[in-house]
Amino acid sequence: MRHPTHYFVLLCLLAVGLWGIYLFSYYPAMRMAIMISLSISYVVWGIVHHAHHGDLHPKIVVEYILIAMFALLIFATLLYLA
Repeated sequence: MRHPTHYFVLLCLLAVGLWGIYLFSYYPAMRMAIMISLSISYVVWGIVHHAHHGDLHPKIVVEYILIAMFALLIFATLLYLA
């Protein structure tokens, strides 16, 4: 695996985000803010990661944005229906 520190940072971001969602399970607005922050962090991480690799293209940025939006939609739907 190339650049293990990049993936460690991503894992830490996701872990902190999931911990925050659990910690604020009683406060839906905060959960949504955490999920949005987590999505933005994922997109920023992807941009930095690919810029470091030297293969950053607009197509890749759009892909990260779409995946973050899709994940946000799924998690928000699951958390608000539960």
